[in-house]
Amino acid sequence: MRTIIYKKGILIAWVFCLLTACNSDFLNEVNPNQPTEDTYWNTEADAEAALATIYSPIRGQMYGYWGAFTGFQNQNVRGDDVHPIQDDPTTWQTTVFINDPNNSHLADDWGLLYKSISRANTFITNVDKVEMDITRKNEMLGEAYFLRAWNYFMLVMNWGDVPLRLTPIQNTDESMSPSTAEAEIWVQVEADLKQAKTLLPVTRPAAQNGRVTKGAAIAYLGRAYIYQNKFAEGKAELEEIMQSPYTYELVADYEDNYTEKNEFNEESIFEINYMQFGTGGVWGNDGSDTPQINILANFVGSPTTDGWYKIQPSKSIVDEFTAEERPAGADSRWDKRMYTNFFFKYSDYNDPRPDETWYGEKNISMDDLWTGTAGKRTGNEPGYSSIDGMPGRFIIKKFTAFWSSNGDGMYHSEKHTNNIRVMRFAEVLLLHAEAAAKTGNLTAANSSLTRIRDRAGLAQKSWASADEIMKEIEHQRLLEFWMEGHRFYDLKRWYTAAEIKNIWMQRGKLGANNFQEKHLYYPIPQGEINSNTEIEQHPLWR
Repeated sequence: MRTIIYKKGILIAWVFCLLTACNSDFLNEVNPNQPTEDTYWNTEADAEAALATIYSPIRGQMYGYWGAFTGFQNQNVRGDDVHPIQDDPTTWQTTVFINDPNNSHLADDWGLLYKSISRANTFITNVDKVEMDITRKNEMLGEAYFLRAWNYFMLVMNWGDVPLRLTPIQNTDESMSPSTAEAEIWVQVEADLKQAKTLLPVTRPAAQNGRVTKGAAIAYLGRAYIYQNKFAEGKAELEEIMQSPYTYELVADYEDNYTEKNEFNEESIFEINYMQFGTGGVWGNDGSDTPQINILANFVGSPTTDGWYKIQPSKSIVDEFTAEERPAGADSRWDKRMYTNFFFKYSDYNDPRPDETWYGEKNISMDDLWTGTAGKRTGNEPGYSSIDGMPGRFIIKKFTAFWSSNGDGMYHSEKHTNNIRVMRFAEVLLLHAEAAAKTGNLTAANSSLTRIRDRAGLAQKSWASADEIMKEIEHQRLLEFWMEGHRFYDLKRWYTAAEIKNIWMQRGKLGANNFQEKHLYYPIPQGEINSNTEIEQHPLWR
């Protein structure tokens, strides 16, 4: 990583593993060459190193939650806005709702989230042993509380009832813990975010870019409230960061949220920072949490550019984007965000925007890219609607290396340093619009929605009822956060399982026929059930 929190290497991960996972009550002798909780916590550098390891399971190259596999894939493939390729059996199980407790990708997610929690618990328990500036120590504690809350946020959204572990595990017996009720996990998420909010700074110097701030804690607390239908509380939190001393704002160009040229911009609230690692082709984790590079381009890029093309835009999302055209005289036919999310041949559809080619000087046309995807699409066509008599042809542009001079493939991975904006101010505005609509403040809801539409270049509109506003919010969240992992969780909090199934049947979602109420949650991994004698499977999966 390009900041101090990300520049720790294999040794630090190894050291902290010893502190969080290697204490056993049958050992009577201490190896003087290995760190222990009694010998490690001496300096601020020790605390910094320990804090760095809490971040790493979240951002790992392939198997961190925001790596390209497992967490990121699983967030998206359950929604109806993407159309996955049937070339990975484990991902496909999640896509079409035939997964079970033995799904290894879900087990990977579970393990990494708890690894980060374990490290946070160890940090929170031990950092007071370090003599250092109290303000600095409190800021670091704020980070640990935020990251523990973030991990439990992902656990409760995906699994519901999960074990609540708030102290370091010292021996095998302490790892035996039953699941805690979903409502109680949410209480802990709120408590940790409130604690983080009191400790974190409003801003950080550029050298600390990537480390969480008070704004991130407030934004996630607002999101946690709204996800629980606590709309008044959520509205109050979000409005706090919509005014001074906070300076968050939408960037003028939506595309700036997905390229390296404007990282840590005014829209970014929580951003995962990636780095260049090595000088040659780098692939695969090496037994530690490194290398920390962003390989999403490899997973979603076209085969013509060495990508694996595991996800396509769904027919329904293209229809959603093309349902509303921009006013006459605009420089594009449709919503500006469409041209960042998808690559297509504009001239096919009477679009005034000039056709583009891939990688600038390499000059790869849409026709060549589309031909290259044929093998992936065979037997798995999204079936795009025709437009103006021309067949629909759309591939992914967002998260690819389109804006780079290099390829999407894994052997170009040393160039994949594009950060992932996990929480943006756009989400604050849309969550605020939702909370305002649900609490009867239609003027405020209209205002926040209008800011989103204005950036997209759409015509001015207003909505006269909460129901109309919610319909527009659902539409805008689909477009604003396409392939950013929001769709499934939005449907889950707005609709019943039966309603979701009906929506998906109408929109042609893969696997809609298989969807049952139990699929609102993942099953607890079988490995956890085998090793934890106190836990039971989620009630819907028993």
